[in-house]
Amino acid sequence: MAVEVKVPEIGESITEGILVEWSQSDGAVVAVEDPLFVLETDKITMTVNADEAGQLAILVAEDSTVEVGQVVATIDTEVAAENAAESRPAEEPAGFTEETAKAAKASPPQTVQDEPSTSLSPAVRRLVAEHEIDVENVEGTGKDGRILKADVLRFLELKTDDADRPDAESESAPEHAPPEKPSPQPVELPDRRQTRAPMSRLRIRLAERLVQVQRTAAMLTTFNEADLSRVIELRKIYKESFKERHDVGLGFMSFFVKAVVEALKTVPEVNAFIEGEEIITNHYYDIGVAVSTEKGLVVPVVRDADRLSMAAIETSIADLAERAHQRRLELSDLTGAVFTVSNGGIFGSLLSTPILNPPGSAILGMHAIQKRPVVVDDEIVIRPMMYLALSYDHRIIDGREAVTFLKRIVECIEDPERLLLEV
Repeated sequence: MAVEVKVPEIGESITEGILVEWSQSDGAVVAVEDPLFVLETDKITMTVNADEAGQLAILVAEDSTVEVGQVVATIDTEVAAENAAESRPAEEPAGFTEETAKAAKASPPQTVQDEPSTSLSPAVRRLVAEHEIDVENVEGTGKDGRILKADVLRFLELKTDDADRPDAESESAPEHAPPEKPSPQPVELPDRRQTRAPMSRLRIRLAERLVQVQRTAAMLTTFNEADLSRVIELRKIYKESFKERHDVGLGFMSFFVKAVVEALKTVPEVNAFIEGEEIITNHYYDIGVAVSTEKGLVVPVVRDADRLSMAAIETSIADLAERAHQRRLELSDLTGAVFTVSNGGIFGSLLSTPILNPPGSAILGMHAIQKRPVVVDDEIVIRPMMYLALSYDHRIIDGREAVTFLKRIVECIEDPERLLLEV
């Protein structure tokens, strides 16, 4: 029986997307939960898995615009049943001995050599053929080590970087070979190199939202700095026992999420947003955490952060980040946050003004930890300091509330004992 593979419903506001890449080749036999294709919409990039086992027949090409509910492939479930029947152990034929079994193992079918190429998607096969790549040298990150398009592109990028290194030398060159005469340089300037590629729907939507924020919100940013000495000391003391007990690392993000919750309780005006001519205030604490992926920035949400322990926050963030990179986030994972935390410090940013993530009215920007001289008790000492930036919508949050809010975060970070570690 042929079962239809349709573009799933993702959310009320999403009606179409782009079928970016097939994870399976046409005619491949798939199992339940095997990845079928990557769907990119204006809000999320996700991998759609198989609901049935059987032989896949692809009906829509890669890079095609598809609508929600559209049939993009079929799966012949009878093929799966036949394969299951064939995989059952059969009776040994007459004359079957240990010698014939050894001989069979010693001479495997030649078609085994072709298996790596038959498991590749059409897009991957095109790239491999175009650049004459030996797939044995490409590390696959898909399910069961399957090679994806991103793996091939990464391989090509690394190969190009190695070739462009100025210190690269030929292995066959003599150790004391005389330098070659420089060849005459052409008079004309070399051609400028460019690539032109369409923006992804996620990037287009992100650009639209950022511009919309700049046009509709009265965005303002206030700054402060925090001494992270106590947090770093606590992490050093409890790092191993925390990992042992909770099976997750103790990072900086859980401290800041907890500090944000305390600050939101102190200044509830920040936990609100504008809808039409009304101000809606949340009495729960869903905190968005910005995650950078290959396709752009996404902001999955840690639900009810006030009810979570430090370990639960770290586990939730790790899970959301992993699913973001694997394109397994659902739309429900990305909606509902009024406040966002963004850590540009992991990329080395010392100071920035983060942009609001609608419908949120405020966002906290964390930055790189840098040892700097500061005055403590009239003495100059060296401390690990972090600049903090709070961007907020001045239509709903006044300067006094914004400054009070950020100051409360600094107090919690500089006196973290008030935040329960649960170790």
